Amino acid sequence: MNKGYIMAIIAIIFWGIAIAPTKWALEAIQPFTLIFLRLVFAGVIFLPYVWIQRKQRKTTRTLPWKRLSILSFTGVGGYLFLFVYGISLTSGTHASIISSSLSLFIFVFSALYLKERVVGKQWLGLLFSLVGVFLIAIPSKIENNSASLTGDMFVLVSTILFAIYTIQMKQPQAEAELPSETFTALTLLIGAFTIFPFAAFETWQYGMPNFIEPKTWWSIAFLVVGSSSASYWLWNQAIDKISVITSGILLNAYPVVSVITSVLLLDETMTWKIGIGGGLVLIGILWIEKEKSKVQHQEQF
Repeated sequence: MNKGYIMAIIAIIFWGIAIAPTKWALEAIQPFTLIFLRLVFAGVIFLPYVWIQRKQRKTTRTLPWKRLSILSFTGVGGYLFLFVYGISLTSGTHASIISSSLSLFIFVFSALYLKERVVGKQWLGLLFSLVGVFLIAIPSKIENNSASLTGDMFVLVSTILFAIYTIQMKQPQAEAELPSETFTALTLLIGAFTIFPFAAFETWQYGMPNFIEPKTWWSIAFLVVGSSSASYWLWNQAIDKISVITSGILLNAYPVVSVITSVLLLDETMTWKIGIGGGLVLIGILWIEKEKSKVQHQEQF
């Protein structure tokens, strides 16, 4: 199996599992403070590698700060800002299934910006999935998962941002000359710098976070090491080795992992609305992938 596949799958599993630790950490820590701690510690982990690499290369080349800032906003700081805040307002199950639309947005942006061929039937699949997402997001009185339309919309917008990040990574510029560890560290730390004013305001308004429960510490540790440092490094490496279409297909595993995590670890329930909406999302994704395979087969001949 391609090394890029393995890296991408591990990153997706870490991100899927992160739903539960994020919800647990939010019981004691305000959303923006949690994001700041997650990013700053994840970035610091890579600093020894960055220092060694810079010393070995003995380079004085100016870093592409503008490009790094854009990538950090779409894939790290801005993405997590919206995603974690959204999770704080909605259920893990809702966030999981809505996030599964990531592969759909990657499909749309691939057609618009990478000029990949798209046939009419693929747009029908996109329509199915979008109907499923909005069905899930519509408030329902029978749900007891503390779901919220506002939270769902934050998660949806965060998903769009990460799709833009993935497309940008397939159009490398000056950042392509940076070692993966340096790139990951810089984007994480720039994201932390972006979030800091919001975290500082939260601390001023609500006081210092409560770190009493061991579960909170373990949750932060996993979010820092697993779903930040390791996942971003693995994903950034994988994107260089697999196509953007393949990355979209592999991302279909994300909602499976995160929904299972939400049901087993967060004791959330699956309602008929979530089931039907999730089914429509899955049908749309599979429809697009089926039509895409036909197009690729025709182009080979």
